[in-house]
Parts: sequence; C-alpha cells; structure tokens
Amino acid sequence: MQPHIPYISQAVAEDRQPTEFESGGWKHLKSGTADRSEIWELYEDNLRLVLDEVELLLENVDAETVVVTADHGNAFGEYTITGHPEGMLLPSVRRVPWVTTIATDTGAFDPDGGYGTASKDTTDINDHLEALGYL
Repeated sequence: MQPHIPYISQAVAEDRQPTEFESGGWKHLKSGTADRSEIWELYEDNLRLVLDEVELLLENVDAETVVVTADHGNAFGEYTITGHPEGMLLPSVRRVPWVTTIATDTGAFDPDGGYGTASKDTTDINDHLEALGYL
C-alpha cells in the first residue's frame, strides 16, 4: 500500500521496523510535533521507493501502453486538512497522478521467489480491499 503511511523508505534501507515518527505522519503534522517539510520529505522518500519498484516492473514486462496512477491525492495542510479524509472534495485529494508510458522486458530481473509466502487465508486481504471500497 505504499506510498501510504507508514513511511517505510528509511526503515527498508536500514532493515528495521518504521519508527513511531515514520508511522505517525499526518498526526505529527496536525499536532505540530513535525513541520510540513519533515513530513513532505518522508512522503517523497516513500514515493521514490515505490517508483523504483514501478521502474523495475516496466523493465520486466512488455506492454504497448502502461498507466501509472493512484486512488487519491493527499492534502498537506490546505485548509488545515492533512491526508485524504473520506469524502474530501479538496482538489489536492481528488487530483491523482496519471502517467502513460510503455514497458519493455529487458530480461534484467529474474525473481527468486522470495517476495513473500503464498497463503490460502485471504481474510486480511479481502478486509483491506473492502475497506478501500474495492469489494
């Protein structure tokens, strides 16, 4: 679900769990325990982490048209709003990225199967998808 909170980029780089600060994001901005630039930096780092994975995908599939998009934007203090509250009509929340590109399999990546374990229990996945409005 990245680049959502928790902001994991530094934790991934350092092979550790995210700190309370990295997990708190919006609440720290709202409470004043962090300023906009600190949270924005965490957000950008998280987004870069995701875009690196998108780049890897684009180099390892063939497609004439690929769209990279998201389900919502985020508010960073506009009208005192942070994040993406449900039903929010603020343009920064409603505006989503939409990038059209191509993909070409260069054969540069050969997965080793170490990307998680298969599980027949999809309860958590289905609950998550339902909470996002997909089921």
